[in-house]
Amino acid sequence: MKERFVLVGIGLLVCLSLVLSLHPVTEAADIANSRAEEEIKALRKEMQELRKDVEDLKTKITARQQAPAPEPQEAVVSMNDDPVKGDLNAPVTIIEFSDFQCPFCGRFFQGTLPEIERDYIKTGKVRYVFRDFPLEFHKQAPKASEAANCAGEQGKYWEMHDKLFANQNALMVDKLKQYAAEIGLDSGPFDAGLDSGKYAEERNRDIEDGKKAGVSGTPSFFIGKSQGKGKEITGKRIVGARPYESFKQVIDQLLADQGK
Repeated sequence: MKERFVLVGIGLLVCLSLVLSLHPVTEAADIANSRAEEEIKALRKEMQELRKDVEDLKTKITARQQAPAPEPQEAVVSMNDDPVKGDLNAPVTIIEFSDFQCPFCGRFFQGTLPEIERDYIKTGKVRYVFRDFPLEFHKQAPKASEAANCAGEQGKYWEMHDKLFANQNALMVDKLKQYAAEIGLDSGPFDAGLDSGKYAEERNRDIEDGKKAGVSGTPSFFIGKSQGKGKEITGKRIVGARPYESFKQVIDQLLADQGK
């Protein structure tokens, strides 16, 4: 019996020794595993960040490929036979492509054009040309452009031009005829010309010329050196109802280049 207890005790001591001898190995393995897990986590994080950088780069490349080409800063533009305000021999020409129903065109008419007219058109430095570019979603603008041209037959283009911009919210055909009477036109030929669409082709020619020059919105302007009484200019492009200073800077530079 005593021998059995001795044997059991010896066995327990052997097991305890084995456990104690294995503990440092197990602890070292746990440390190694922990470090490996941390390294794996770090690698995963780096891969996620790398993926994000790659996706951002793809997005930028795609956006650059899809971005429209920048609009030209200059273009050769014809005056055609459209109405001119100012001295025909003025050294600088402004060609506007405009829409009588466009609120931004109305803003230019009300705020900027009077200053340009005062400082440059009336002083013989600028000739100002108005060309029609009615936008598709302004349904009353095409007829309004025809009305101005019909008024031009009786020498009152600019009077009708001003009247239309002053009444942008009421450009129905019956109103156009009313405005014609108000500015003193002979209603017979005016009404006949408006009803027949006499100037529709003229308007469409303006639109095509505008598109060739890169016009897509109104108002759009081209400002350049006049070529004598020539019908074309190479003009610097200005888009939108810009303030007077934007036009003044370009005009003054052109005048300075010509010693005017």
